[in-house]
Amino acid sequence: MASSTASVSIDRADPQALLDAARALVPQVIATRDEASRRADVLPETIAAMQAAGLLRAFQPARWGGMELDPRHVFALQNVFAEHCLSTAWVFGVLSVQSFMLGRMDPLAQADVWGDNPDTLVSSSFAPVGKVTPVDGGYRISGRFTFSSGSSHAGWAVVGGMVPPDEARPAPQMRLFLVPASDYRIDRVWDTFGLRATGSNDVVIDDAFVPAYRTYAPDAGLLPLPATSGLTELYRLPWLYVFASSISSLAIGAARGALAAFTASTRERQGAFGSGASRDNPRFLSVIGRAKVEIDMVERQFHDNYDRLATAISRDETLPMDEALLYRAQLTGFMRRLVPLVDEMMLLLGGRGIQRDGPLTQLWLDMNAARAHAGNDPAAVHAQMAGEMLNA
Repeated sequence: MASSTASVSIDRADPQALLDAARALVPQVIATRDEASRRADVLPETIAAMQAAGLLRAFQPARWGGMELDPRHVFALQNVFAEHCLSTAWVFGVLSVQSFMLGRMDPLAQADVWGDNPDTLVSSSFAPVGKVTPVDGGYRISGRFTFSSGSSHAGWAVVGGMVPPDEARPAPQMRLFLVPASDYRIDRVWDTFGLRATGSNDVVIDDAFVPAYRTYAPDAGLLPLPATSGLTELYRLPWLYVFASSISSLAIGAARGALAAFTASTRERQGAFGSGASRDNPRFLSVIGRAKVEIDMVERQFHDNYDRLATAISRDETLPMDEALLYRAQLTGFMRRLVPLVDEMMLLLGGRGIQRDGPLTQLWLDMNAARAHAGNDPAAVHAQMAGEMLNA
């Protein structure tokens, strides 16, 4: 396995300066939300502003001008955007996190992507649906790869496929393939009620050649890699946990945004039929209090779990599988723990809540779209946990 040769700490950038830079972009994000939704894609100007601020280099290896930032800081940046536009936050997260996986790949592949332009972005569609044929020097791949969020802004895509068995390997092998935009087209099929501006369109590849060094056979992604992998500590984190964080932890920012909008809407609102001011209504006060508690609990759990993973990596400890699955299940459940509170806020808003321009409407739709993602379905992880325990 190739390694990133950077010898810097994970936390080499100033997290506070990056947070300030992200917050400075919020007015632009708010001003372009409606147009981004109409286009079903985050505007190129927004992506360019993120690049100008250096935000999209958070997970990028230092040797290519990146920051190799602690994931907790990366996802804090994402949550700045999530408070105001979940689509923008989603695209920021998934475009950022591709650099994490690329940081595990062959330095030649990294050079192909960032050698001429360190701001080059990569999208992905990891489901191994591609038709793969081994050839001299690499592979040929074809297929339709769905839900590639932010793909219109990327110069490359990482897609999945199963390499057929051969004499040396009796079983098929899941492998990722790094493909330049010149070798695929984007089919704009994305048309949804929520997360509209994520531009999660299909990437279509017709018999592209991918050299072997631009492919990667990932592990299961649940356990940290050992020091013998040769990777720096950041890239030894469980890749599936880091990837899932990009579509799960933004629930924290989204819930904060919903709570702020709901609280603001209750300050001057009078209840129906003489029920008094909403700000004094115990039901309103209850959901506000419970939301504050739950958001704090989710955020603390997120940070605590990364603390534990970082400690295991720094000590080169083997993490028990049941512990790794527990963290994965907790992460996967974040969105579904917080959305019901926003559901309750919507009901309490009554008629105002169902208006298209209501204070929570678009955020609520976006959160519902996000909780439909398989990566936000804890039931699948719970089933895996049960299987592990039964086979222990």
